Parts: sequence; C-alpha cells; structure tokens
Amino acid sequence: MSANMRLGVDLGGTKIYAVVVDSKGRVVGNAKSPTPMGATVKEAAAVLKETAEAAVAAAGVKWGAFKSAGVAMPGVENPETLRVKGAHNLGWDDVPARGTFSKVFEKKISLGNDVDCGTLAEALAGAGRGASCVVGFFVGTGLGGGLVFDGRLHAGTHGLAGEFGHTILRKNGRLCTCGRKGCLEAYCSKVALSAKLDELVNVQGKTTVLTKMLGGNDFKRLKSSKLKKAYLKGDKLVVKLLDKMAYNLGLGTASVAAVVDPDCVVYGGGVIEALGDELMPTVKRGFADALFSLDPETIPLRVSELGDDAVAIGAALLS
Repeated sequence: MSANMRLGVDLGGTKIYAVVVDSKGRVVGNAKSPTPMGATVKEAAAVLKETAEAAVAAAGVKWGAFKSAGVAMPGVENPETLRVKGAHNLGWDDVPARGTFSKVFEKKISLGNDVDCGTLAEALAGAGRGASCVVGFFVGTGLGGGLVFDGRLHAGTHGLAGEFGHTILRKNGRLCTCGRKGCLEAYCSKVALSAKLDELVNVQGKTTVLTKMLGGNDFKRLKSSKLKKAYLKGDKLVVKLLDKMAYNLGLGTASVAAVVDPDCVVYGGGVIEALGDELMPTVKRGFADALFSLDPETIPLRVSELGDDAVAIGAALLS
C-alpha cells in the first residue's frame, strides 16, 4: 500500500502541515503543528519531522516505508549552493535548509518554494489537471506564482521563475516590500490592501466596517475572512479596493500569458480562497482587456481546488 504513497510537508510562517498522498495526489493522512517562532533551521527541522511522523501514522503506514520526503517553504534555493535565501517570515536568509532537513529526517529531501509547490499540486491533482502548461497565482500576504510545463515544475536557472509578484505593473508606482516600485505584489496582496486601508482610513478619514471587526484601525492584522465579511456586507471601501486589486491581477495575468501562452491559469491563496467567486469576474475582465492577440475564452482562469492542502501536496509530489 505504501509503495505509491508520498510524504510532503508545508513549512509556513505560522504552521507546519504534513500530508501523505496516494498515487493520485489525494491526502490519506495529515497532521499540523505551530511553526516554532525564532527557531533555528535545525530546531524547526525537528518539529517538521515530528509533524511528518504524525501524518505517516495517520495514514496507517510506517516511517521507514518512505525513502524520501518533500518540503515546501518560503524563499528560493540556489541550485548551486543548495542554500535558501529570502525566507524572511521564518527569520532565515542564506541557510542550508535541504541538508539540515535531510540529516534530521534521515531521508532524501526534495525542497521547493511554497507557491511553486502549490502550482505543481494544482497542475497535477487540482484545477489544472490535464493541462500541459499551467500558471499559478497565489494571493495571500504577498503574491506568489509558479510555472508547470508538461507536469514538471519550472524553477528557472536561478530558482526564480514564477515570481510574478515582482513583475512591474506601474513604473515608479507603489513601493513594494522588495524595495522596488510598481511591482504587481504592491497592488495585489494583503500587504498592499493593508497599506492602502491605512492610508485611506487613518490619513484621509475614510470609513469601513473593518475597524469594528478588528476592534481598531490596525490593518496589519487583517485576515482574508474579515475581508470576505466586509465585502459581502457591501462595504464601499473594501469592495472598491478588492475589485481594483482583482482587475490589476487580471492585467498581470495577461502580461504573463503574452510570454508563456498557458493552457490554464489557477488562482489560490487566502484571499482567493475566501473571495474567489466574488473576485474572479473582475479578474477575467482585466485579463480580457489587456490580453494580446488571443481570445480570452481560450485560456481558462480557475480557482484552486486543493485550498490549504495544495502546498503540502505539491511538496509530496516533488519527492
């Protein structure tokens, strides 16, 4: 039974989620743990292993049945040095993650960027099944992306392929968290929404039901569930900002489509999982308005089918 099973772990900024999947990418065992804050790579690796062992037990198989495992995490691994840079929400930069995880797990480790893994899972076992070229956009705290060609993740020469959040939407536009101006992420992410709400409410005096929901005007604590409630209540400010974000996401998608010409585009992440039905018509409108040379009906834009499981499933599929 375990011969066709795979083990994957999603190492996120707040939680660790491990899954065992079958040959079709379906979850047959899972486990969660909080991410240890301020932990070293080795300390985090120990919690990763404990969580993975719990998922394996939940699947009814033995730890020794798995010769390898996949781990998804933020940041990018340099393919030459095998060190990860940019895992800022874990407090890590330039760390030997793969080697450390392998020693602690005592298994071969396949390491991937979290959004890359989410895109891979959707391409093989989710909304992109059957497509040969799948583009993924994941809208959460930031904006991540991924590319899958013929069932294989395309990471690029330096591991940076799919960083759609850092394509330029507007020259000299909003300041992005990366330090540049005008990035798509500066317009299409929770960080971007929080910053704009702070400006409109705390500087310009605009009103929104979010202040009551949050118990104040600190929008850094904004969650997708609160955005959904405000949007469905018809809060004018939230509706305007989210619709504008969705339209810009469509514009960004059209730019990527002009380069890649995908069979399918899949959208995931917390904001889309919460508000996909409401926002996708506006995403599609922005896409159609900016698409070069193609009929927008020939490239389906779909919402993630796998939700929170996507990244961990993708990690398992890497192994």
